[in-house]
Order: sequence, then structure tokens, then C-alpha cells
Amino acid sequence: MLPYLVGVPDWDDISDWLAGDGARIIAIIAVALVVDIALHRIVPRALRLTVERQMKGAPEEEVEQRTRTLASVFTGTARVIIALVALLTLLPLAGINITAVVTGFGITGLALALGAQALVRDTINGVFLLVEDQYRKGDVVRISDVTGAVEEMTLRRTLIRDEDGVLHSIPNGAISVVANYTRDFARVNLEVRVAYGEDLSRVAAIIDDVGGELAAEPRYKPLISEAPKTARIESVGDAGVAITVSSLTRPGARWDVASELRRRLADAFVAEGVCVPFPPHVVVTRGAKATDIPEPPAAE
Repeated sequence: MLPYLVGVPDWDDISDWLAGDGARIIAIIAVALVVDIALHRIVPRALRLTVERQMKGAPEEEVEQRTRTLASVFTGTARVIIALVALLTLLPLAGINITAVVTGFGITGLALALGAQALVRDTINGVFLLVEDQYRKGDVVRISDVTGAVEEMTLRRTLIRDEDGVLHSIPNGAISVVANYTRDFARVNLEVRVAYGEDLSRVAAIIDDVGGELAAEPRYKPLISEAPKTARIESVGDAGVAITVSSLTRPGARWDVASELRRRLADAFVAEGVCVPFPPHVVVTRGAKATDIPEPPAAE
């Protein structure tokens, strides 16, 4: 084959090449491509059936995320194996002694094994992450002080894109603790503050009414499992009275629900005349003396 790679071959050379090793080379490449395409079509469907049986009763979104995560890892690994097998099959047809190549791979592999312990650790940890289903593509997680959505997961590393659009690549071997914000359910704990002197029972009733209206709205009803309501008085301090509003939502919906709840509570407080605390500030004009600051009026 190699003689035909230099110069400009004529049709007789091409015919001879096709009659010899050319046909086998084309056949090997075609088989590799067909197997790769078939795996990318069959594996996701087969995994889908398996995941549906294992996660019977789970939401469709979670089943789809689990299927995409497993499919991307399996098909990616299979593509590498197919490429290696095809390459090792093509090398003898190109006039390259495969025995020397395999021997070289063995010596190189032994040398790499001594220095690639981190790669082995990443791969083993990646297998456990997949088997234990700790997170999936599309989940919002916190790993190694990085919070964001999982864009891709392989046996070696996990790609996470944070809210600023920065893509973080984390080796699986460095993952020890995973916080998953989008698994099973999510809880919204929203803190609101009101000024001293407000009727807390009235404020709680306003919050519960707003939460009930939000949970009953068609757009948010499928996202909310438990209507937002007053949970507790969180604290009493110099910044007013802090009230915690709690709600149970579907995975991944906590941020949308919390944002809309804040907006509606702000509108309701304005409409109902609920006062929120404003921290006092003392402004001193440049050049003024401390004696120039007027004393506060005496209490009568």
C-alpha cells in the first residue's frame, strides 16, 4: 500500500491496489464505521429499556438524564476500542510489523502504568460514579467547590459549566463529595424580613395566600409539590424580624419558583402596606466636625 501513497498513481495502480490490499482496507474501515453507527443507535435504545425497568415510576426527565449519561460513556468508550482494533488490523496491510508495535505498546504501557496511577484512579472512580448514579448529564451539582450543570461525563473526568458560563474539567479521582441539587426533590427556603411593629400573624397570612396562589397557577402547579408557606420565625435582630418561607418543588425548579415567589411577596407587601426594615445611616459631610452633627430629639 505504501508505494501508492507517494506520487500520482494511474488507474492500473489503483486497480491493482483494489484487487490486493485495497479492498480489505476499505472493508475494514467500512465495518468499523458501520459498527460505530450501529452502536450509537442501538446502545441508547437498549439502555433506555434497562433504565426504565430499574427506575420504574421515576419522572421521565430523570430517566432521560440517566440514559444520556450512560449512553455517552458507553458509546465513547466503544468508539475508542473500535478505532484501536481497526488501526491494529490496518497496520499489517500498510507494511508495518504489528509485532514490533505491540511489543512497543507493552513496554510503553509498563512505563506508563508506573506513572499513570492518577489516570487509573480517575477511571476506577468514574466507574463507581456511574454505577452508583451519583449524578447525570444535566444535573446541577457542587463538586470540589464548583457549582454548575453537568455537561459531560466520561470515565476519566466530569465537565461542569457554572452560572457564569465557565467550563470546569474535574478529574473523577479528585471527586470525594458530591452535592446534587436536582435529585428526587428540592426545597425552597426563602428568608424575608419585616419591620418591628408589624402584625406577624397578618404577615404570615399574606405569605400563605401568595404561596397558595403561586402553587395553583397552571404554569407553576406542575413544579410545586408543596405550596410555599410560613415555616418559622428565623430570627429577631437589629435588621428586623426574619421569617422563613418554605416550599417543596420538583428537581431543578427551585430557582424559578424562588424567583417568582420573591417577586410576588414584594408586590404583596407593597399592596398590603407591610413595612420592611431599613438600616439607619449617618451621613457626615466632608469637613464637618463631630459637634456639627445634631443631637436626636429627646423622647417625650
